Amino acid sequence: MIKPVLNGNLRRGDNVPDLRPGKNRKTRRTGKNPGGITGSLWRFGRQKYTIMLVPHTEKRTVHFQVSLFTLFFMAVMFLGLLAGFFWFSLDFSGKEVLLASRSRDLVETEASLDIIRDEVGQLVSSAGAFKNSLTDTMDILGLEGSAVDSAAGGGDLSSLFAVEQTDGNTLAEVADLQALRVSLDDSVSSLDDIGMVLSSQKDLLSDIPTIWPLQGVRGWVTQVFGPSIHPFGKYWYLHRGVDLAFGYGVPIMATANGKIIKKDFDANGFGNYLDIQHKYGFKTRYAHMQRQFVEVGQIVSQGEVIGTMGSTGQSTGPHLHYEVMIGTQLVDPIKFLNMANPDGLDNITTSLQRYQ
Repeated sequence: MIKPVLNGNLRRGDNVPDLRPGKNRKTRRTGKNPGGITGSLWRFGRQKYTIMLVPHTEKRTVHFQVSLFTLFFMAVMFLGLLAGFFWFSLDFSGKEVLLASRSRDLVETEASLDIIRDEVGQLVSSAGAFKNSLTDTMDILGLEGSAVDSAAGGGDLSSLFAVEQTDGNTLAEVADLQALRVSLDDSVSSLDDIGMVLSSQKDLLSDIPTIWPLQGVRGWVTQVFGPSIHPFGKYWYLHRGVDLAFGYGVPIMATANGKIIKKDFDANGFGNYLDIQHKYGFKTRYAHMQRQFVEVGQIVSQGEVIGTMGSTGQSTGPHLHYEVMIGTQLVDPIKFLNMANPDGLDNITTSLQRYQ
């Protein structure tokens, strides 16, 4: 025990601090450890734990100390690596699905290209046949075929199945399609020329008597053009036209565009009859009519109804007597009616034989 030392400055009875260890509990703390919740967490995290690795052999034991902060950091790193692994796994799986889908699309595209190649081959083959037919048609019509030849370009459009590359990395099929497009575009002018010729021919056919004069029915040919025995006088005479029999009231049509130049009645011959003047010197007559729907000077069109079938004048029954003249020359109407008759002259002859 250390007892107080009395010196001259101290008197008996003064309080002297006890300097023995553990006796002075009121010393001032000067440490910098934080207080409160933060301080508690800091102290908790700095707590250290010893990890020992004990081998099953006589080798020395390995041990080391880690704090809770270190363990927490390692756990966070592990979870981060695990999350990254799962994210990359999902991303890789999605790319695999996308790649498989693109592969299927590629296979389907290749199959479609094969189909397109076949279709294009057939198209080019048809185009070649079209070019040949167009050339033949223009030759028949007497038109120049230079447009068709230039459209073909002097090349062969049938070489479509090679897949080699051409200039600009363009497939041969594409090049052939381009050539085909040019060919078809250039053929339009040729078709226009043909259209003009056919249009003029259509106008020509509408200006000459080429259609059947009875509307909606064929009728029977009861007497043809040429020498015949007169049905009333029983003598030979020239039958100037063709007789078409059916029934009363059958509509009668103008067989070509023209103008009504005569409308009359002949009791001892044609009965009610009409004459129409056409282009190119053609003239037609329609006799034994029951009714007449037109007047002299009226313009009529091919196929227009001008009256109905009857049995007026000298007639053995309801029929149409039909004549065709070129200038002053009588001609056989059958030769012109056959131009628009789908069954041909044989059907007319058969009709006459059936009637007889």
